[in-house]
Amino acid sequence: MRVRVKRSLIALWALVPLLVLSACVSAPPLGDTSVDLPDYGLVSVEEAVLILHAMSDQSDFVLLDIRMAPEVATGHIPGTDTLDFYSPSFHDNLAELDQDVTYLIYCRTGRRTAEVRSEMLELGFERIFELAGGIQAWVGLGYPVCVGSLTSEHVCREEIP
Repeated sequence: MRVRVKRSLIALWALVPLLVLSACVSAPPLGDTSVDLPDYGLVSVEEAVLILHAMSDQSDFVLLDIRMAPEVATGHIPGTDTLDFYSPSFHDNLAELDQDVTYLIYCRTGRRTAEVRSEMLELGFERIFELAGGIQAWVGLGYPVCVGSLTSEHVCREEIP
């Protein structure tokens, strides 16, 4: 039993340099289309960062926050557009979005985006990424947010690394 535990510990320690090296690899530059993107659907924060780096400067990409305006003002991902999930016109506005665009959607925790992604698929949208865990997961991993209303001047802490 002790030998098995020792071997396991040695194997774990052998992985440490790989983990350190992988942490030193920086994200691709913004607009880098050579990056392999994940499949459409639910994506992690790290995958969302790759998507943003690869697509944020493309005209056929929209980062969409579906929270209410007061929620958005408390912190949103740089470069976001909004569509208030609780607005009476939400479903009509959603149906009017361009179906030829790729969307990365997020909310506070991911509950609303799961519902919205399903609705978008029913409407015929095909290229939808859904941020797992929402803005809470994004902030929880230390990624930057902008604070303030999108309709007025707001402050962004830093660029997405």
